[in-house]
This record gives sequence, C-alpha cells and structure tokens, in this order.
Amino acid sequence: QNEPIEREGLLYHQDELRRYFELPEEAPDAIIGICDTKDKGTDYCCMPIAYQYGNDFYIESFICDNSNPEIVETRLVMALVQHKVQMSRFESNSAGGRVAQKVQEEVKAKGGRTKITTKYTTANKETKIIVNSPFVKEHCLFKDNSVIGNDKEYKKAMNFLCSYTMAGKNKFDDVPDAISQLSEYIQSLEGNKVSVFK
Repeated sequence: QNEPIEREGLLYHQDELRRYFELPEEAPDAIIGICDTKDKGTDYCCMPIAYQYGNDFYIESFICDNSNPEIVETRLVMALVQHKVQMSRFESNSAGGRVAQKVQEEVKAKGGRTKITTKYTTANKETKIIVNSPFVKEHCLFKDNSVIGNDKEYKKAMNFLCSYTMAGKNKFDDVPDAISQLSEYIQSLEGNKVSVFK
C-alpha cells in the first residue's frame, strides 16, 4: 500500500475519474456485477457492482479480497443478494466456472435474483485494460473519497485502480482487469442498453 508509484504512465488518475456522493433518487435501470475470480496465492477476487442510470454506471460496491476461497465466495453471495444484482458475469478461467456455479446455487437458496453467466477470457489482459479505459472514464462513476470513508475495501480497490501503470510491471492488476471486464460486459449488453423485464 505504501509503495511509491510513478505518476508517469498511470492509466487512471484519481482526479480525472468521475465521482459521486450518493446514488440518484430514482430506481436504477439495472444492477449488474462482474467477478474476476481469484487464482491461487496473493491474487485478489474482485467484484465491482454497478447501478445503471441511462448511460452512467455508478460503482456502488467493490469486493476486493484475497482471503481463502470459502470466505470470498460467501461474501460474493451476500453482496449479490444485498444489492439485488440482476445480472452478473464471472470470468471462467481456472476455478472461475466452479465458483460461478456454487455462487449461483447459493444466491438462489437465499432468494436472490441474480442470473450469473460465465465467460472464458482469451484476450491479452494489458491490452484489454488499456482499450477499455476510455469507456470507464466516460461512463463509470466512483464514490467520492469523502464518501468512501471507512470502507477499506473500496479504498484499496481505488488505490489498485489508480496505481496501474502502462510504463512497467504491475504487482496488482486485478482491479483494473475487473473494471475492464465490467466495461466489456456493459458494452456487450445490447450496446449499452440493459433491458430489464418484470
């Protein structure tokens, strides 16, 4: 956390990201999530949850956890149920497919309504992160620092996002990767229009 970061080559600057203090008063058009599942070791499982209002996506919740899989999976289920997420896509590389299936079963058992799909990613991670950054900067809103407050996890996720550099090695690229996956998922849903049926 306290490692110095070269400002040169940073993909996301804290001060250029769109921020918000609270969600709009009306009901969101959709609530979606993406989950970049955790591999072994110090890898992080990342799940941003976005509330859609028109072409804007408010990142209201962020799981960014490298605990053991059982703990992380329970937290994913709780977040999907709590936020009433309608659709979520899980990366199905390595253990991701199994995680998605288990989380889907548990969400159903808890009365949640999330429809989980999986996608196997073959694209180069760095390229994917970079090419999706303009969409993220234009359409995603992150909580203002004054609102993040004691949410250590959201703070950690923002630190990881804003320390990703194009000019060297990245120790933690899980958050920028998850955000780029969210961006791709949004764009795959009928060109930014998420239709919700009763």
